[in-house]
Amino acid sequence: MTEFLQFVVVGLANGGVYATLALALVLIHRATGIVNFAQGEMGMFATFIAWSLINHHGLPYWVAFFLTLLIAFLGGAAVHEVVIRPLERGSELTVVMATIALLVILNGLAGWIWAPEVKFLENPFPLKVLHVGGVVMNVQDLGVIGVSLVCVVLVFLFFRFTRLGWAMWATAQNKEAAALVGVNVPRIFSVAWGISAALAAAAGILLAPLIAITPDMGVIGIKGFIAAIMGGYSSLHGAVIGGFLLGVVENLAGVYISSGFKDVVTFGVLIAVLILRPAGLFGTAGTHRV
Repeated sequence: MTEFLQFVVVGLANGGVYATLALALVLIHRATGIVNFAQGEMGMFATFIAWSLINHHGLPYWVAFFLTLLIAFLGGAAVHEVVIRPLERGSELTVVMATIALLVILNGLAGWIWAPEVKFLENPFPLKVLHVGGVVMNVQDLGVIGVSLVCVVLVFLFFRFTRLGWAMWATAQNKEAAALVGVNVPRIFSVAWGISAALAAAAGILLAPLIAITPDMGVIGIKGFIAAIMGGYSSLHGAVIGGFLLGVVENLAGVYISSGFKDVVTFGVLIAVLILRPAGLFGTAGTHRV
């Protein structure tokens, strides 16, 4: 049981990254109705920016972390204004193709600017372990879990206690009604894209000390999609729970079955959830008038 709990903690650390990405995806979808296939690439690109701020400009890790979140927020808002907003009157397929194009562009730009050398980001947490009962927990894992939870809590507090958060929630419920009562819907959409980009940046930077930083690290966005779908693409808290659950399931599968079997189990669980509950564990089925 002690060993099992240690593996769960490691899974929760990975799950914190997945939960942050899933929250970013669901946030954009709830606010704008758009599925952003470039979410992982936005996190990847922001991680390279953080690496540059630390290694080329000498900024401390946490200063670079928060500055990168600000840059990502502004970049996400700019993407909406420049790329997405002009296409919103078109079909959903048009917008989806635009996000796929953005994925390719960000991947290519990162390769052009920072490749081919592999980059590594320092670990900001102490390299030691804590003993809680008989469970040995890595401080780095606890740090990733803690920062992920802070990001999640801040987003929920934003929706609960700020006028902008209320306006964003109202827009997500009914865009036309929100516009009629004076909500600046395009501005709300830009803020949603900015927050989503900042969350993706946080996920990428937290993940970076565990893996090499390459343009291909944007593939982590797939895990964010899986977590969001498992939790329910219509539920913010479902996306968070889905992310942590995915991290635990994935890690336990790697330990008790095979490291090469992790993705098989992950996608198997996803298919099972879709078959048994298509709207996700915490999502609600949408209704459409015909």
